[in-house]
Formats: sequence, structure tokens, C-alpha cells
Amino acid sequence: MNCDGNKQRSGALHLTQKVDYGILLLSSLANSDGQTSIQSIADSTNLSLAYLQKIARLLKKAGLIKASRGSRGGYALTKDPNQLNLKQIVEALEGEIALAPCLKRISTHVCKNQSICKIRGGIQELNQEITAHLSSKNLTQFI
Repeated sequence: MNCDGNKQRSGALHLTQKVDYGILLLSSLANSDGQTSIQSIADSTNLSLAYLQKIARLLKKAGLIKASRGSRGGYALTKDPNQLNLKQIVEALEGEIALAPCLKRISTHVCKNQSICKIRGGIQELNQEITAHLSSKNLTQFI
């Protein structure tokens, strides 16, 4: 969705809604004092509670956030926002960054033209540049 809530196709290279919501969730946690519930984040951002819970599970599995139970429980960041970069967030939610299937470290996709491909090197270089750029952007820059 675009900012006014209407569905809109984005280009081939874009951050997914899951990543967008994940950054919002992490930013909310970074701005909070201690533990924060997913319900309070959903209420303050008008985002789906169920979808934020799904995102929180993925971020917890990746070790980017932690959860505590109880009346004072909730979620919190496991790292300082300066130490949490966009590459970590994207990969926690969407998996390895690869502009083409043949660039994944572990790939079940085998391109029949891989041995004669003339553009793989260029795409691989671009993939590395994008990955490096995402690594250079931390959560603090989104708060």
C-alpha cells in the first residue's frame, strides 16, 4: 500500500510490506521505555495485530528482539538501535538478499545458462553494493 492506504504496485526492487512493518515495530520498541506490547504498537500505528505478531515471531527467531511474559511483559530490542542494521532486518523477515535466484548461497534454483551468463557478474556486483548499503543504515536512522 502507498501512504494514503491505496494498493499500488511497486517496482521490481522494493522493500516488502513485511519489512516496512518490521521497521515500524522495531522503531516503536526503540522509542519505548522497556517492554512494549505488540497490541500497543498495533493500536498506535493502526497496523494489524495478527500481522505484527507474525513479524515479531520472525524478529525474535532472528534474535533481534526478546519477549517477556507477565503483566509487565512485552517485547524489547536485544541490541542498541545503532547496532541493528537494515540488512539484518530485511534478512530476518525475507531471507537472504539476492537480486537473482542464482546469487543465493544455498539455492535450489540452477540456471541452465549459469556457465555462459554474461550478466551474472554485474548483477552479483550490484547485489553486493545493495547489501553493503543496507548494512550501513541502522535503525536509529529510521527513528
